[in-house]
Amino acid sequence: MPMKLLDYGRLNPFGDIIGKPKRLAWPVDAYRVTLPKAPDDSESLNPFERVILKLLDVAGVMDANSLADETRIPLDLVKVILLRLRDRGFINDHNAIVKSKRDDLVGQKVEVPVFVTSLLFRELATGKLLPFLHTLDDTKPLRKKEGEGSYFRLVPSDDAYKHEPPKPRDVIRALRTMKRRSAAFGKSDSTPAVQLITIARSSESYYLECPIAIQKCDGEFRIADPFGNGFSLVLENAFMQLLEKDDKLAARVRDWKQSLSKNRQPKSGDSKERLKEPFENDTNWQLYPNLIASLRPSRNTSFRSVSEIHASLEWALFYACYRRSFNDAITQLKFTLQLEHPNLLSRAAKHVGLIPPKHGFRPIPEGKLIDFENGQAVLGTVVSLAVLQAEKDESHPLRRVASSHPDLISKLLDIKRRRDEKGHGKGGVDAPEAELPDDPLMREIVHTLLPDISFADTPPAGLDKDERGDSLLDARVSIQGEFGFKAFNRLGANLQDRLIHAEGFWLSCKDGDDALVFACDLYAAVQSAFARELVGKMPPDIGDSEFVNAAGRKVSHAKLGEALPKCLQTVKVLAIRQTLQGIGQTLGSCVIAFLLMSDSDTLRAIADSQPTFIDDIANVITRRGHGNEPLPLPKAEIARLRKASYSTIKTLLET
Repeated sequence: MPMKLLDYGRLNPFGDIIGKPKRLAWPVDAYRVTLPKAPDDSESLNPFERVILKLLDVAGVMDANSLADETRIPLDLVKVILLRLRDRGFINDHNAIVKSKRDDLVGQKVEVPVFVTSLLFRELATGKLLPFLHTLDDTKPLRKKEGEGSYFRLVPSDDAYKHEPPKPRDVIRALRTMKRRSAAFGKSDSTPAVQLITIARSSESYYLECPIAIQKCDGEFRIADPFGNGFSLVLENAFMQLLEKDDKLAARVRDWKQSLSKNRQPKSGDSKERLKEPFENDTNWQLYPNLIASLRPSRNTSFRSVSEIHASLEWALFYACYRRSFNDAITQLKFTLQLEHPNLLSRAAKHVGLIPPKHGFRPIPEGKLIDFENGQAVLGTVVSLAVLQAEKDESHPLRRVASSHPDLISKLLDIKRRRDEKGHGKGGVDAPEAELPDDPLMREIVHTLLPDISFADTPPAGLDKDERGDSLLDARVSIQGEFGFKAFNRLGANLQDRLIHAEGFWLSCKDGDDALVFACDLYAAVQSAFARELVGKMPPDIGDSEFVNAAGRKVSHAKLGEALPKCLQTVKVLAIRQTLQGIGQTLGSCVIAFLLMSDSDTLRAIADSQPTFIDDIANVITRRGHGNEPLPLPKAEIARLRKASYSTIKTLLET
């Protein structure tokens, strides 16, 4: 049966999309509203113009300087106002008011407002009023057309919202929103002075044509504004609410996305291997395995992330230290009081030509030195050892780096700060779509420290736009199927993007792939989920030394495990305290804070729904490690890590 649709022309605000747009038929009730007609901005005067005209009418001809003195309006502005009034015929070249315009000004005082009839629409899926009024006159008639149900996807309506007339305040709100949107789109519609508004009690039922399409940039849908003003945020939010509560509609949308994924034609470039860079040779893989792994962009990306840039710098400094004798530097740090480490390192840095960090060097605990000897690269440790080596070795390559970048240490610390923010769940996903500004600096430093490592002269090309859009669509469909629309929408944009990026890796990975980026994404996502749960909770009244022990007792009492795993037992007390104060530091500190601030009923409920809750978190923390070592895993282990993370996030949402 044909549907009665309102015709607002052909709507196509979309950019690059996957497939073709679908067309929604959105049910609405239209209410007739009578209100004063808005004045035409082209004929109306602004307050400054009215003041100048009033003064000229009372005092007679005055020049710009006299008007500026009298009104205290800046002279330049007065000159502009006079030019505008002259152009519009209100005054002549001598600033005298034109007689015909004086009569018009007098007539304006007694002008009777003209009332017009407009239509205000309430969409019937969630009951929202649309920010648009259709003024009915000869130039804007209400055009209608008929549409076949097979061509349009009918949006379900809710009878609870039918025959619910808007209030005058709703009309004013719609007018204000409409004015803001008109200004954003370069139009000049003005808001009329609304004193008397009459709203008809009965409504007229129509459907609005709303094209919907999947964007290539993020794999998510957008809905065109049915009145031709870009996209409709109101209808997009309403559609998201429908997907959460209407399983049939959610299934249809999911099937549509899956059909777009299955039906796309493979491109010749889809199977093309990434071109190798000069540093990717057998010799370098043997000498610098962790550095080469860090320098290679992760799967499905063309550009290094800030985490990969940071890891590359750590490993370059590590191997630069390891190629020379480091025993003297380690001995020097071991036999110097830790309180004296900042002074020791500052003197060495200045001798090498480097500017010490603004807040000084941090002491290097003996455990960090042991970690270095065991093959771990941590920025603070490798920078300190390299500085001490270079102080006594004039041929050390760090001296050449210092001559070009005396502020090297502050640049490294800035990269570390941004890497830590991304790695601990703050900001967007760490997947740049273009080369980061830090990448050329990193390449220069790495090549100077290790001349064997050389890079291509031309920058890498970005991923094909179609290929990227397809992979994002696949990942979004998969993750929405995993969590469901309702739970996924509650996660927030940051956490959603993390999970979509992780899911993209999961869908394309194979046995033995380096899963480090995947583990880092999941670590950041789980920490972000914990941070959301900590908001508004009161910290316990216990001493710092009791944090870990108290959390362990709660775990045992709730039957979440016999004791805390080692990765949680070793969380720094300072990090826990800062997390309890609202500044989340690490996933481990967030978990301890969550245990301390949760009551026994909550923890028992978690144990009932996910008995492996603590072990799953420990798996995520352990797999990620420091975040700079390759993590080749069988696909079964990647699946286990994925399940552990997703289950933890779902549990946090449901408790």
